Amino acid sequence: MHDSEQIKILEEELQRLSGQLARQQEELFQLRQQLRKLNPQSHEDYTATAPASSPVFLPSPTASLENLIGLRLIHLIGIVVLVIGLSLGVKYAIDKNLVSEGMRIILAYLAGGVLYFFSVRLKNAYSGFSAILFSGAMASMYFTTFGACVYYNFLSYTASFIIMIVLTVYTTYEALRYDRQEIALLGLVGAYGIPFLISPDRGHPELLFLYITIINTGVLFLCAKKPWQALGRAAQIISWLLFLGWAAWQNDERIKTYGLIFMFLFFAVFTVIAVSEKLFRKGELSTTASYQLLTNNIAFYVAGLMVFGYSFVDSTTALISLLIGFFAAIQAVGYYYWKERFTTQILACYALLLFVVFIGFQWKGITVTLLWLLTAVIAFAAGVRLKSTVARMAAMALIGTTLLKLVIFDSLRFSTLQKVIAYLVLGVLLLVVSYFYQRFKGRLFGE
Repeated sequence: MHDSEQIKILEEELQRLSGQLARQQEELFQLRQQLRKLNPQSHEDYTATAPASSPVFLPSPTASLENLIGLRLIHLIGIVVLVIGLSLGVKYAIDKNLVSEGMRIILAYLAGGVLYFFSVRLKNAYSGFSAILFSGAMASMYFTTFGACVYYNFLSYTASFIIMIVLTVYTTYEALRYDRQEIALLGLVGAYGIPFLISPDRGHPELLFLYITIINTGVLFLCAKKPWQALGRAAQIISWLLFLGWAAWQNDERIKTYGLIFMFLFFAVFTVIAVSEKLFRKGELSTTASYQLLTNNIAFYVAGLMVFGYSFVDSTTALISLLIGFFAAIQAVGYYYWKERFTTQILACYALLLFVVFIGFQWKGITVTLLWLLTAVIAFAAGVRLKSTVARMAAMALIGTTLLKLVIFDSLRFSTLQKVIAYLVLGVLLLVVSYFYQRFKGRLFGE
């Protein structure tokens, strides 16, 4: 076959494929048009451009970046900046006494109302942009209600509580209706930090944490309905940071009352959020969800230290470490029977760590060294019994920590007899562990 004939055949094939592609584009265009007419709210991303007869090429990296910035990021950043600007504007008006207190609240509500108005007007044509405007409107309503109650006493506690419940319920409803996580992220989670932008006052911790709890309830409901794990993680991080920041600053008796109530409430809510995928949708806990549970437990422990007034010179830290470590161990057992192996392992290791901390604060000298070694033996035996690599590695890490403590610190303080006992016990333990690995290396490592 001559080259000219081959070229002619290839050109005909290319023309045939181009015709097929043009017809498919025409059908795709018609389907998009029909979808937009039937359900304009859920298909805002379908482009309604006319079909072309030329082949379709993939967008360049530059075009993809522009698409990301122009269609995904600008409106998100814009509404955040706008809400912050509104918050700072209210604060500036407060500082300079430019308007009366009543007018400040009216203007703030008016700003939220304007955003809400445009969100409704643009909902059919630009659902994604409308969702961002709506979330900004709800965040504005939240902080205005909070400020009207806490800083100006224009609203009673009961009225503010009811208004914020209504806002939370409505925002949750619209987030489900739009089916967009960003509404919840900006409208609910974003509302956490607003009170701190408009005033540094911390005189009403019970109202602040009640306000946060109302929002967290909405987040919990959404996580039960949708697999929006990023929403739950963001709420957990912000809520605990606000709580721990307040607890670190607070030094009166209110911390034991309000702190105790809200630390348990936060822990319970975020535990349910972290396991929502398995609890409500019968899925499996992801690795991220397991670490979310771990960080929730760590925040709970730190909060307990702050609430009860930790001290490195008395037994307070030891007692808190023991109680919360025991609580973490109970959770590990629960997840074991729930068939969540990884979650069980990390919570068991966390419980072990808290027990080690308890020993370190409860006793002194060689007693700590020997008890740590005994704990390591028990953890190693449990790892062998349960065939858990994590437990065995945790035991060896504790043995290594004990060795470092013995060499760096204890050698300077122990008597000769204490050094002899400590080194002999540690040496024998290391040899026993080494023998175990040599004896069962085939079973453990397949050698």
